[in-house]
Amino acid sequence: MHGHNWKVEVEVCGNKLDNIGMVIDFKEIRNKTNDVVNQLDHRFLNDLDSFKEINPTAENIAKYIYTELSIILNKKQVEVKSIKLWETDKSAVTFTG
Repeated sequence: MHGHNWKVEVEVCGNKLDNIGMVIDFKEIRNKTNDVVNQLDHRFLNDLDSFKEINPTAENIAKYIYTELSIILNKKQVEVKSIKLWETDKSAVTFTG
């Protein structure tokens, strides 16, 4: 068993700006991403329902974050486009739905 210090990069897209000229506030993206990632923090991932049938690879973790964050953030004007999960400063995977 080993741990990782992931960096998560979230890309959203939208087709409409709100009344102050934003698709979505970065603070909202950060807070909601932290909510999703905190479900994985300091956990044995193979014990979680989402990873009982699949290996918790970087790719599958990125897909998990993409799926969970999409449920929370996707609205008519906002959509999660991709999740880039950095395992090290030189190693990353990107999942797009």
